[in-house]
Amino acid sequence: MTSVAKLEVPGIEPKDISVSVHAGILTIKGEKKQELEDKKEYFYRVEREYGSFVRSFLLPTTVDEARVNATFTNGLLTVVLPKTADAKGTTVPIKTV
Repeated sequence: MTSVAKLEVPGIEPKDISVSVHAGILTIKGEKKQELEDKKEYFYRVEREYGSFVRSFLLPTTVDEARVNATFTNGLLTVVLPKTADAKGTTVPIKTV
């Protein structure tokens, strides 16, 4: 069984995103760098959008930190947090007496 975290990060390139797991904390960092330039005959306009973010989440002890992975598709970052084998538990059969 796994848990999944999905984050919308429109306008940010995958190379500008960092995902790390250390000591039971999932940290996601990103930085938006966008410049829009518009040149016309009578005006020149430049808009720059810059900003960074950091989000940290405390993970349950049942998450297998070594197997965490992340994918990025169309502005959606998906982080898969698989559980350890111990966390899955076992099925206990019921005996009749």
